[in-house]
Amino acid sequence: MRELNFLAAALLATCLLVGCAPRRPGEVPALVHAPDARAEVVQTTAGPVRGVASAQGRAFLGVPFAAPPIGALRFRAPQPPAAWTQVRDATQAGPACLPRYRFGQKHVSEDCLTLNVYAPPGPAPAHPRAVMVWIYGGALELGSNVDYDLSALAARQDVVVVAPNYRLGVFGFFAHPGLRGEGEGAYALLDQQAALRWVQGNIAAFGGDAHNVTVFGESAGAWSICYQLASPGAAGLFQRAILQSGSCLASDSSVPQREAESGGVRMAQRLGCARRRDVAACLRALPAETLADAAPQRRGLTGSDAWAPMSGGQALPLPPAAAIASGQHAQVPVLLGTNRDEGRLFAQLLSYIGKLNLRSGYEARVQRMHASPAPVLTQYAAVAAQSRWEAFADIVTDGGFACPARRLGQALRTHAPVYAYEFDDPHAPYGLLRLPFSSALGAFHAAELVYLFQRPWVLSGQAQFSPAQQAFANTLQDYWGAFARTGDPNGSGRPPWPRFDGDAPLTLSPHRIGATPDFVQRHRCAFWDARADTATTSVQPSSQ
Repeated sequence: MRELNFLAAALLATCLLVGCAPRRPGEVPALVHAPDARAEVVQTTAGPVRGVASAQGRAFLGVPFAAPPIGALRFRAPQPPAAWTQVRDATQAGPACLPRYRFGQKHVSEDCLTLNVYAPPGPAPAHPRAVMVWIYGGALELGSNVDYDLSALAARQDVVVVAPNYRLGVFGFFAHPGLRGEGEGAYALLDQQAALRWVQGNIAAFGGDAHNVTVFGESAGAWSICYQLASPGAAGLFQRAILQSGSCLASDSSVPQREAESGGVRMAQRLGCARRRDVAACLRALPAETLADAAPQRRGLTGSDAWAPMSGGQALPLPPAAAIASGQHAQVPVLLGTNRDEGRLFAQLLSYIGKLNLRSGYEARVQRMHASPAPVLTQYAAVAAQSRWEAFADIVTDGGFACPARRLGQALRTHAPVYAYEFDDPHAPYGLLRLPFSSALGAFHAAELVYLFQRPWVLSGQAQFSPAQQAFANTLQDYWGAFARTGDPNGSGRPPWPRFDGDAPLTLSPHRIGATPDFVQRHRCAFWDARADTATTSVQPSSQ
């Protein structure tokens, strides 16, 4: 999985070059600025919050679900927020969590543990609505709940949608022996669990059903949900899960405690916090920017410069693959899938920033991604002879997304219903990045989001759907909404979606919704399944 972190980092690096900065707090959702917007106050367990209601829906933004993880609370499990008595403004989203790549943003902070709530318009229903909790992606190093306008999903599907922030990068995944017993190495996962506990205690006040909660996420958000399936701390906090373009069965999906702590010790030494007796206090006293800027120096300490949660600790007692293989995971209905051309976006980005030289760099890039690259190069030799760009994209799609998702579905289906899909619109609106080039990206990574949310999101402009694409967007969203309400995506007026039988997923396309008989062959899953535990990033340890 760490090679996917690297590729996501390439996307972030491209953003640095072309300036695709996240939206500012308050820009999402549009209903906040609607002409008929009016104030609405809701009482939470910590105090009253004033959001916005209009004919488009209701929104409560920047609501604290945990105490600020700063000072003495840095590198600790999230704590409950302090109560307040005066009505708190909830019409502006809180800052993004301080990431490794800040793009010069002003609206980022270590004090970031807030969530946004979106609900349909009108009074509270006679029966509580299903709840969907969105976990955003971003390689576990970037992203924010303000990047997504979830109001249309809430209104059209008649659900309550919650979008929490969670700590990123060094703040979310740092481990050190001096931090044992305090959630070390997986603070981000504990933040997500704290948000889910907030839902349990508060969502009824927003018209939601605390006993009907679906977690859903894309890319690193899907990784996070996969981790939560394997985390004892998340037990009972959700009843079903949707994983879009992400899984966690690779051997490097988590970092063993010894390895994670070793990397933390070396980083602490670099930062002048070497003595174990006072290392925790020293690390907590450092400026947040110092820690964020030091994070890239971590390269090599745990095999790569990518962050992943620690296994062997509070959040993940077992590696996710071991927990799922042994049945020690949340046995809930799951909807999961990938996009047909996931890797094309990454190939394009690497080409753009000069990290994938199509003449001489293809083999080197594959060698960087895989500990045993020769079989991979042989498997894709015929494709590479025609186009090394296409071969690299296929390797990423097949080995990083399609086949791992299929394996995860196979593991989960023995305990609960699984519905699997492959998103396949070859003409998906290309607004993900405003790059000075274009290519046939097909159904690229994250292309389904604008269909699901039917709103622009942080890295896109306004989607220009054809009539067929608009109808498909409605159908796709209806599948997701039905699954959130009942655990089954099927319903009147939609093509049937059979349970995953362990073989191939359902194709979701504007032009066809049906079986995908060529999935296993097209994505070379027999090859990737055979080497499932050997495809890891190979990076030499740093000498620093």
